Amino acid sequence: MDIQQLKNFLILCETLNFRKAAEQINIVQPALSRQIQLLENETGALLFNRSKRTVTLTEAGAFFQKEANRILQDLQKTIIKTEQLHNGEAGEIRVTHSSSAMNTVVPSFLVKVKHQWPNIKTIAQETSNAQQIEMLLSRKTDIGVAPNIMLPPEVDAKILYKENFVLILPAKHPLSKKKFTDLSVLKNETFILPQLSTGIGYVEAILQMCQAYGFKPKVAHESAHSTGVLRLVEAGLGISIEPVSSVRGVNMDIKLIELKNLQQKAAMILFWLREREAELNRFIQLF
Repeated sequence: MDIQQLKNFLILCETLNFRKAAEQINIVQPALSRQIQLLENETGALLFNRSKRTVTLTEAGAFFQKEANRILQDLQKTIIKTEQLHNGEAGEIRVTHSSSAMNTVVPSFLVKVKHQWPNIKTIAQETSNAQQIEMLLSRKTDIGVAPNIMLPPEVDAKILYKENFVLILPAKHPLSKKKFTDLSVLKNETFILPQLSTGIGYVEAILQMCQAYGFKPKVAHESAHSTGVLRLVEAGLGISIEPVSSVRGVNMDIKLIELKNLQQKAAMILFWLREREAELNRFIQLF
């Protein structure tokens, strides 16, 4: 049994006339009759009732017609999907990201992928800097996006943009924009930050900022995600420092002071395995 035999069988199902079907297929009638006999031998079933004047489908033939149609349709879908995969028009792209990246570059990237390759599945997962690196090295993700991340040598990267940090305070905190001079006024405050082990690079940047103003922040609570940090600040459990984009669109009972005069900036970094750059370049270029 081959594909052409199935196609010829389906044409006969439509015409229910061996002569017309043979003409449509462009073969002689005896050859079509032999093909149908071979199908019946292979399936072990009579597919057509034949008389001198009529040809009709048997119950088994009607079932085989339905299944043959499905098989050919599935085959065509498989051929199209295979070609799409070969041409990079199907499959999936996995992106890990920070909270602030989802407020800036990740949504527009996903829209561009959907527009350019509608059949590609996009998977976006928010996670910590440390887990992003772990997932990248184990190939559980394709591309990562995070601020001020420290990367191993086998990973390549580019800076997408730089932005200011923002000081996040409980709404009733006595410090105001007018009273704020520099980070040294925060030396007695309790901080809420990601764990040093999970916020690789990002937490170090904040610690260096504070140390430049003569103090090491006292960290009372740790949270890996911006939303958790903001909720803890809102509850009055401490203060924090985040990239400006982390608080974009946030409606919480908190106070924000943008650190415009601070030399250090939050650098949003796109990164990928260096050995996969050629494979991923078309996605990298969309950022």
